Amino acid sequence: MVNIELTKEEAIVLSELLYRISEKEEYYEDIAEQYVLWRIEAQLDKLLVEPFMKNYNEILKASRDTVRKNY
Repeated sequence: MVNIELTKEEAIVLSELLYRISEKEEYYEDIAEQYVLWRIEAQLDKLLVEPFMKNYNEILKASRDTVRKNY
């Protein structure tokens, strides 16, 4: 088992990225890669309530801003 630590903001940004690319087969060299990303996406869906909130776009923008400022 491998654990990856992310801030809440990083998890929100990653969740959005995975959502956008999850159905685009051209990103994957092998179906196993898609399966792994689906699994990560499912785990994030269990942990995050923000993507299902009405003000998600504002939350996403703020999360992106925070991540950008920290790097």
